[in-house]
Amino acid sequence: MITMEYPHTLHFNVEKIFGNQEVQITLYSGLTTLVGTNASGKTQTLKKIRDVMRKKIGDNKVRYLSSNRIGNMEQFRSKINQYNYVADNYTFGNQDTKRARLQIETASGDFFAMDERKDVFIKVSERLSVLFNRHIFIRWDAGEMKVFFGKTDSEQEYSVAAEASGLVNVISILAALFDEAVEVLLIDEPEVSLHPQLQSYLLREMKSAAKKYNKTIIISTHSAEMLELNTASELCNFVFFSKDVLPKQISPDTPGLNSAKLKEFLLRMSLIYNEGFFAKKVMLIEGSSDMILCRYLCNRLNLNLDVAGSQIIPVEGKGQFPIITKLFRLIGKEVCVLTDLDGFTDDNSIINLFSGLPEATDIANDYGNGDLQSMIRDIKTKTDELIRSQKENMVTIYNQHPYWINRDPEAEEDKIIRRALVARLFTVSADELATWPDSHEWISLKKRITVLFDILEELGCFILRQGAVESYYAFSPNTTFNGKPSAAANEVSYWEEKSNEQICEQFSDIVRSLQFAALDKNVDESFAVKKELLSELALILGILPKISTEKELLSCIKQAKGSAESLFDYKIINGSKCLGVEVSLKSEIIDVDGFPFKAFVGDNVNSLIDERIQSHSSDDSQ
Repeated sequence: MITMEYPHTLHFNVEKIFGNQEVQITLYSGLTTLVGTNASGKTQTLKKIRDVMRKKIGDNKVRYLSSNRIGNMEQFRSKINQYNYVADNYTFGNQDTKRARLQIETASGDFFAMDERKDVFIKVSERLSVLFNRHIFIRWDAGEMKVFFGKTDSEQEYSVAAEASGLVNVISILAALFDEAVEVLLIDEPEVSLHPQLQSYLLREMKSAAKKYNKTIIISTHSAEMLELNTASELCNFVFFSKDVLPKQISPDTPGLNSAKLKEFLLRMSLIYNEGFFAKKVMLIEGSSDMILCRYLCNRLNLNLDVAGSQIIPVEGKGQFPIITKLFRLIGKEVCVLTDLDGFTDDNSIINLFSGLPEATDIANDYGNGDLQSMIRDIKTKTDELIRSQKENMVTIYNQHPYWINRDPEAEEDKIIRRALVARLFTVSADELATWPDSHEWISLKKRITVLFDILEELGCFILRQGAVESYYAFSPNTTFNGKPSAAANEVSYWEEKSNEQICEQFSDIVRSLQFAALDKNVDESFAVKKELLSELALILGILPKISTEKELLSCIKQAKGSAESLFDYKIINGSKCLGVEVSLKSEIIDVDGFPFKAFVGDNVNSLIDERIQSHSSDDSQ
């Protein structure tokens, strides 16, 4: 694959839309997005880019996916004429059709790619299994290719023509992203038939493919979910269309592009969400800083909130938590919240949203407690008693926390002290806590509050134990609440060079809340690779003493499996132990570790493969 060099400028004409005026579009990165209203020329421009790219790099390196990716499959899905189409009879075509897969502009070409490329099949099928609870089966029947699905908890199968169009679209795009034969991928409206969380997931996959596989991806979209801005420089990756005028694009050297005010505005703009009504679960958080950090942690730690059907919604002021929670519950949505510590210390308006849930008593009982609301009342009473008795001796302790440092002069002093002291319980070390006046009482109180917070978290109520989100900062000042969004942006930049383990330790309270809202399963491609390898390696070691060349070996595999090409390379070796093979993985897109390795005649193949092949452990695995 030839890596595209950026920036890369294209010059062409789109006569049907812009007449003789020349269109100029510059690709500044692996993902370029055409944005605009209907009939503004996006689709015609995208097709023209397709033609230009095919002339530049070759027809078989450019893939165009139209907005109608279902194609003639729709005849088997809907009654559109007088004929009776049966879903199980639907076929994608024959071998001649397969050879033209890169020119096909519907999902058919991508299903043929999965049939031809075992690694692409594994990448897609594992995501279907984990994210959508589906198995996929590709079969040839009388020279025609058919595709069937089955739910992971059922043995029943059904034709692809009976599957939801959104899932077919997801499969098509994922297969095209993983297909190494495709160097330039153009997608018209990738959001077609997809709910907002799935659109967000596909955007992440596209960004990942552009980076990991050096693909050039150009999309045309009407969806706000396909527009994500983390830095001002990313504005250059968008091409803006308006009716009857040439498309406009911002240059990286535009004056003021890197101004602090613009950066903050863009971050705020990217945080405005109204898709909660489409979500299965909503996660309410406080303000812009929390949103910037939560979104960064989701992307960095590969937490699949979007595929889980979860939507993070920033709320301006915790006073809105109760009414918004009640609204979403009223329409059947699950709700979890991430609130500052003062959402617990000041009153019970937020925690009462969860302590009164039907399952609250059972969870409290599991922790050795009875009535959760009585537990909350007892803990708060004990907290107030301790503060009253020790307030004069605790000045040097509570005055170090931002709650006290940034207090409103007109605020009730005891309320601020309560906030600061409870926060300090969860920020100081055990050794320092042991030096507090009446330390045994404070240690006991911390244990009781910890159990309470653990119970509330199981119900979906997450409390920032150290105070506000700024209290967790390691780079930006954690003693101020001024300039919150810019401080949050600086903080996430600092963590770019740190490990995931360090991030999880620093932001553990926040990470737990995101994990609660996210999908609790991870994509693991190693299992599919192990199955594929088991089907070949046992055969190879069994016949190895009777053959002399790798060519004979591969011929035997093909004869036994009927596969066009193995996913692995085998090199015959004569080690100190005995006759064997060195096994290498051909694909560069499968995320597994353990290759190459050696296997010898007489080895226990099951144990060897299970021991050697593991899921890829790098931070950027998907």
